[in-house]
Amino acid sequence: MLYLLVLFGCSYAACVLVLWRAWQNPRTITKKQDSFPFITVVVAARNEAKNIEALLRDLSQQNYSLYEVIVVDDHSDDNTVQIAQHVTQEYTSFKVIRSPQSGKKLALTEGVKHAQGSIIVTTDADCRVPAHWLSSIAIYFQQPEVKMVLGGVRIRQKNFFHDLQAIEFSSLIGSAAATANRGYPTMCNGANIAYRKTVFEDVNGYSGNTHVPSGDDEFLMRKIKALYPAGIYFMNDAQSVVTTQPNETVGAFIRQRLRWAGKWRYNTSVYTALLAVYIFLIQAITLLCWALLFFSDERLQVTAILFLATKAFCEFLFLRSVCRFLGCRWNGLAFMTLQFIYPFYVTGIGLFAHFIPQRWKGRPL
Repeated sequence: MLYLLVLFGCSYAACVLVLWRAWQNPRTITKKQDSFPFITVVVAARNEAKNIEALLRDLSQQNYSLYEVIVVDDHSDDNTVQIAQHVTQEYTSFKVIRSPQSGKKLALTEGVKHAQGSIIVTTDADCRVPAHWLSSIAIYFQQPEVKMVLGGVRIRQKNFFHDLQAIEFSSLIGSAAATANRGYPTMCNGANIAYRKTVFEDVNGYSGNTHVPSGDDEFLMRKIKALYPAGIYFMNDAQSVVTTQPNETVGAFIRQRLRWAGKWRYNTSVYTALLAVYIFLIQAITLLCWALLFFSDERLQVTAILFLATKAFCEFLFLRSVCRFLGCRWNGLAFMTLQFIYPFYVTGIGLFAHFIPQRWKGRPL
């Protein structure tokens, strides 16, 4: 047991420090002054009447002029379409269309089909985007070797529960950025991604995984990675960070994470699957360490304390840096709280995600 804790403690510390180092060393591109691609922003929206207008107003205030916006209604049963049409009629380059079939992937595919832009940018209807968003993205696609760009996403924070979510979510964004910087992207977030329309066509879009309700972002990323191994970049630009909404209840948070975890059964990436298993084991061992503090001899107790302290210190270095870039409010108490509850959450979600049926906006997953 002692050697097991030392082995996993050292390996995890090394892993997090490698991620931290990769996070601090992004892949760079050279900015050109005479290359400005036309961009199409595609927003798949279902029952987003409360949020769609704010996003469209943000998009209308971009400081980049060569773009259009296509809102694809994914069979909403509220007044999302009416609100979107009311706003888009003010802007000639904005339009609303209806997806012929149900599902986010098919809605996005319909938007790409109607796109005039050579660059496709996607975000979610409940997000807010900064004025420099599209100009930041355009800089990356001035380089022909760039096929897909992953962007930062932060969670809006108003209370302690939001702070917990923001720090936890920053670990996903930081890991996505660090692995992309190393040339082995493991995850991304559809609230802030961009890719060439020709590349989408080259990989046949979502063909092969349209039966999976979620995971539109990561499945597409893996297909692009397979065809263009060095073509995926993370945007190292704080002005490109998109803000998304937090969950307001614990139940909503757990359901969301169960949905996200459920798509891992369809994951065909070996190193991504191994990473997920490794993280699960680390969190399980963390739970073991908490138990050892109360039910073991002094030698194991000291080792468990060292494991927990090393883990917390390395995660602090990494997550504090990521939160600073994303513009998240750092809450030390929230970070320490996560040290206690995160292992329970990860192991629980990992165990039950494959057995508990989930629904999203009225649809079974």
